[in-house]
Amino acid sequence: MAEGKYIVASGPVIVEDGKLLVAKDTKDDFYKLPGGTVKEGESLEAGCKRRAREEVNAEVEIIRPLLPNILYENPTTKEKMTIILINYESKLLNKDELKPLPPTTDLKWVSIEDIKNGLGNVSPNVREMVEKNF
Repeated sequence: MAEGKYIVASGPVIVEDGKLLVAKDTKDDFYKLPGGTVKEGESLEAGCKRRAREEVNAEVEIIRPLLPNILYENPTTKEKMTIILINYESKLLNKDELKPLPPTTDLKWVSIEDIKNGLGNVSPNVREMVEKNF
């Protein structure tokens, strides 16, 4: 296990018509789920909703927590650390208002089947989350 550095992250998993909403930002060359570090004193659910608003202008209603993922290195920098990802299956309440907000540069809908088949240029942890939960 990585020594010292721990990050707890939260975000929404939004699926509509068999497709998952994913976003890309300036740090990575792949798509991932909206979401990120939970602020001190903030609940996981509040962090999920805040990150959805900050990254893709989404208002979401949380349906249920999904199985967590744990990463032992930063996927971008390869720095050794422990990242605990807590995602929530969420209902999108404002689809017409979705847009990438900086540093998010793009968003798209990728079919669950494509992700399971290794397509869609998504991060490995997105593929793992899809396989565990869908």
